[in-house]
Amino acid sequence: MRRLGQWVLRGAAGLALAAGLSACNLVITTEPTYTAADAAGAPAMKDGLWVSVEKGCDVDLKKPATEWPECAGWIVVKDGAMTGVGDDGQPFKVPFVLAAGDPRVMQIELQEKGDGPKLFMYIGVKPVKSDGEGRIIEYTGWIVQCGPPPPKDSKREDGQPRFGTLEPSPGMVMDEQQSGCTPSSKAALTGAAKLSERYELSEPRGEATRWVRDGDK
Repeated sequence: MRRLGQWVLRGAAGLALAAGLSACNLVITTEPTYTAADAAGAPAMKDGLWVSVEKGCDVDLKKPATEWPECAGWIVVKDGAMTGVGDDGQPFKVPFVLAAGDPRVMQIELQEKGDGPKLFMYIGVKPVKSDGEGRIIEYTGWIVQCGPPPPKDSKREDGQPRFGTLEPSPGMVMDEQQSGCTPSSKAALTGAAKLSERYELSEPRGEATRWVRDGDK
């Protein structure tokens, strides 16, 4: 799994439906779990230009973001949404809520182009640095999963490939295809986020996603 910054920065809005993310051991809901009220009292991400730099990437962050190489993905955070440009060159806007809790959980709203249905995906967030006003300016993130990824070549009872965990985290309700899941409560989602960090620690993490400057360039 890619870190939050890398995932969103690649223009993931719309990919949930196109690529069938609900079939990849991910926590996905059709209704929001969080509202803005769930973020009350907790530090927010600082508005402005953010970057997620891959290891070994040679980038001059003083240049406009549109001139950065592909290995330096970027987003602009403003008014509760992340905006940027996807791999297809088209602009995207991803509303989000960064809920309070331990760990912090970010709810990302995904929508197919046009008036297609919405899906909500969840990311565990660990703040790394804050500015003088307490706003988050650097973080690491991981995708919230239903439980430990299934062994390779796992099968359902009907013999079809199984993409969902064999051991759902407490409060995770698997779908009929045993591919994705939904949380039974906010507490269950927080618990799954805490456990999910372990699944990604098996792979070295790249640099943290960090704030670069004010504005959108």
